Amino acid sequence: MSIKMKLALCVALLAVGGWFYATPYLTVHGMQQALDARDAAKLSGYVDYPALRSSLKESIAPKAVLELNQSKANNPLAAMGAAIADAVIAPVVDAMVTPESLALMMQGIKPKPGLPHGGASAENDGGGAEASAEPRAGVETTMGYEDIDRFVVTVKKKDGGAGPLAFVFKREGWFGWKLAALRLPE
Repeated sequence: MSIKMKLALCVALLAVGGWFYATPYLTVHGMQQALDARDAAKLSGYVDYPALRSSLKESIAPKAVLELNQSKANNPLAAMGAAIADAVIAPVVDAMVTPESLALMMQGIKPKPGLPHGGASAENDGGGAEASAEPRAGVETTMGYEDIDRFVVTVKKKDGGAGPLAFVFKREGWFGWKLAALRLPE
């Protein structure tokens, strides 16, 4: 094999490796562009909704059931509440996991169920035009690999309010990434 051929092979391998490494960053950038354009359909292409809903149900339900189980001694109805907690939580999670509510969360805004447009409220967005002009101005974002198939984007308000919200992306195929889980603030 000639030197030119070896050099071309090395360059090709470096390019593929660089592309392999950069794909989650490109996915996040694509999601940000979809948010800025308010394109819910494009944003939905980056989300694995069944996995996201399942992850949220698993993280929310144990907390609610644990709280109800701890109050069983004081309240005899708590046992019944623990039994129906999952039946109540599932529809709420299904209603909250929408492109609109994800857009709000990525801007550091906590969506509220029952409100139009995925839970946006004047209280959440500051009530002014400046909040919508630069949606990520008051938000600190960090991102990086947790392992080769998991990439995490952490969003936290700069004013220190609630804890950080983590968006967990999982690899889909060799170069694709989809939002598959959320880690809620404790």
